[in-house]
Amino acid sequence: AGQSCGGVERVYVHSAVYQKFVDLLAAKTRALRHGPDTGHNVDMGAVTTKSQLKTIQEQVEDAVHRGSIIVAQSQPVGDVSKGQFFPATLLINVHHDMRIMREETFGPVIPVMPFDTIDEAIRLANDCDLALTSSVWTCDSSLGKYIAERMEAGTTTINDHLYTHGCSELPWGGWKMSGLGRTHGVLGLREMCNAKVVNWDMLPSAHIPRNIWWYPFNPETYRGIMHGVLFVAPKSFVGYLRSAAKMAPFALQKMCTPWVVPGLESAGGVPTSGREGTPMLARAVLL
Repeated sequence: AGQSCGGVERVYVHSAVYQKFVDLLAAKTRALRHGPDTGHNVDMGAVTTKSQLKTIQEQVEDAVHRGSIIVAQSQPVGDVSKGQFFPATLLINVHHDMRIMREETFGPVIPVMPFDTIDEAIRLANDCDLALTSSVWTCDSSLGKYIAERMEAGTTTINDHLYTHGCSELPWGGWKMSGLGRTHGVLGLREMCNAKVVNWDMLPSAHIPRNIWWYPFNPETYRGIMHGVLFVAPKSFVGYLRSAAKMAPFALQKMCTPWVVPGLESAGGVPTSGREGTPMLARAVLL
């Protein structure tokens, strides 16, 4: 009953073949059967929840109220009065001010809208906050690839739809408001991993006891760090040389000398070095 997260929600058809497409789709929609399955004699069952059925009904009612036309619906089979059944429904005369063109329906409803140019079709297709799947249908494979590369969706298939969810090697996930992350494939495996960084100084801490941005802070620290910023991202080559010349003395002086607080040793503070000259804090503190 259209309850697929990656199912087709909107259809855009070139105006040259629009009416023929609608006529064919209408005939096939009327040939579908919905109702309780008592012997494999229906094509579509019920909507799973009452709240979802209400959403579908409200979106269709909103579209009709705003000028849309129901062209065709599927045929009921059996007693559909006791279940949450909604017929397969084909809508035309739709536009993007309608809820059914802006929100996820998650039901057996297909709105069809014409377009005149490829750029217009791409713009309309991308004009949505939901972007899990998309598909392009064309006899021109080069044109299909051109359009697919410009579709804002997690998956775009050409002349097919949805089957990529069954390809375990392909990442599955959406853009925009269609969720975060991926399942399947290498990216799916990485989603289940915790990234960890282990970093260490190239020079022993006995020689470089602190970084230039460590305490204490004073005007000299500010000027030194600003020279460092201009050294990393210079505005000109001359500026690069000038900032390097000003930063180097400050960096050497601060990084190569420990921060000595007057009276720390005499007040019973933590000694700065232990046996064999190894800094005791470097051996003892975990953060």
